[in-house]
Amino acid sequence: MSDVMQTDFYNDFDRETLEPRGKKDYRSVFQVDRDRILYSPAFRKLQSKTQVFLSGTYDFYRTRLTHSLEVAQIGRSIANVLNRNVLRENAIDSDLIEGICLTHDIGNPPFGHAGEAALNELMRHAGGFEGNAQTLKIVTEKIHDSDEGDEGMKPSRAFIDGIMKYKILWSESDQKGKFLYDDQKSYVEFLSPDGTLYRERSLECSIMNWADDVAYALHDLLDGYQAGFISRKNVYEWAVNHHIQGQEEQVIQRLLDPLEYKVRFEKYIAARTGDYIENVTLTPSDHPMKDISNRYKYTLKIPEEIIREIEVYKQVAVDLMFKSPQLEQIEFKGQYILKRIFSTFLQGNPESFHLNRRILPEEVRSRLNKIPENDYTQSARIICDYLAEQTDQSLPRLYKRLFDPDYGSFSDLI
Repeated sequence: MSDVMQTDFYNDFDRETLEPRGKKDYRSVFQVDRDRILYSPAFRKLQSKTQVFLSGTYDFYRTRLTHSLEVAQIGRSIANVLNRNVLRENAIDSDLIEGICLTHDIGNPPFGHAGEAALNELMRHAGGFEGNAQTLKIVTEKIHDSDEGDEGMKPSRAFIDGIMKYKILWSESDQKGKFLYDDQKSYVEFLSPDGTLYRERSLECSIMNWADDVAYALHDLLDGYQAGFISRKNVYEWAVNHHIQGQEEQVIQRLLDPLEYKVRFEKYIAARTGDYIENVTLTPSDHPMKDISNRYKYTLKIPEEIIREIEVYKQVAVDLMFKSPQLEQIEFKGQYILKRIFSTFLQGNPESFHLNRRILPEEVRSRLNKIPENDYTQSARIICDYLAEQTDQSLPRLYKRLFDPDYGSFSDLI
């Protein structure tokens, strides 16, 4: 145990790691969790993955990386508000919250939610694909603990619980999304002292999830404004066409006025972000683990009017941006690229399949050499993992290398 000051809010059960770590550290367990994420290749790749608009389109649009940094700042602020206003002490660990928030999207593939849906469809006979499950896989299996290359970063129990938004296995779900992979059952069991699979989120996971909601509901609107999708005229027409009334109409009325000028809209978004942070509180929980861990002693409480306002903003963004022909076309292209590369690397079905080994990247060949040749599920998972690790730039380059007749000079291969 290090000499770092630690809050009494967390106990040895919370700080226990998945496996013993190799050496003493001047940092707390949760600081190590955060730092291993911050310096990982998976985190850096988020700078080239889509948030709303394709990464690299313009300098001022958010990527998954800038989104994750904003979620981390909002998450830390929520923890500070709860510590100050409710718990009256420095109880919730802000380093833990920051690490969880930085991690929440590292399992997301190229091309945003469209890419996630495409990979899940491709993996329908091999255990599915889900961004949160992939995040857990990266943390427990792919981010190395040491220079020797030990698999997994040996995260703490509180950290694993904080990133685990969904605690239902693929085989138990509708398999359309929001699940963990079946072979991740042991991680869910690790979260409780007797291996019980509780579905509820921990307090830290709830904070991360609300920080994520705040960031993408408000900041996606701002990016949409910059791109011309969100305007006073468009929002007004949307409200009229959807017959918005009652409290939702009041939300739209508050939104319309600042939309007239960019600076006013930016200030409005900043002010609402602060309001959403300041107005959270805690209520006592009756969860079975409340006497074992303070992480289950409380439930995050958000005012209903704020939740309804967020939902209105999300729907505006979906209808005016994500369902626009421009973004739908980009999403279609991203899904097409993923599907074509996957079906080229792995041809056929579970009963009769062929791996096109001669064109597979070297790292994929190396992974495949460690499994039986006739194992479709593991083969598909290795291909899927490789594609999910790519970015909005690297995957189109691979596509062009495979299918574009005019692409393939020596400089193109580098």
